[in-house]
Amino acid sequence: MEVVILMAIIGAIVFFFKRTFSGFVYSIAVVDIFLRLLAYLKMNLFTGEVANFFVRYFPNSVPAIISKYTSNTLETVLIWIYIGVMIIFECYIIKTFFNKK
Repeated sequence: MEVVILMAIIGAIVFFFKRTFSGFVYSIAVVDIFLRLLAYLKMNLFTGEVANFFVRYFPNSVPAIISKYTSNTLETVLIWIYIGVMIIFECYIIKTFFNKK
């Protein structure tokens, strides 16, 4: 279920806002950062029924989704693609940081 929601969010962001590779990279990073923030909040802030809702419907990160729905070689390939996307994202951030006046 999480994969469908995640892919729909990524697809909508890329399609409506930016139809470039950089838009794809930024949308993957935004979704992963959002999921990691929710994971931190559900561990440290939410309790009871709210925590159960977040545990049930929101995964901890994009790699957690990949690991849950794939295995063996496909999982390894997808994780390395994810790492490559995150490296490209980091390069974009560093380039933007140094190009600011």
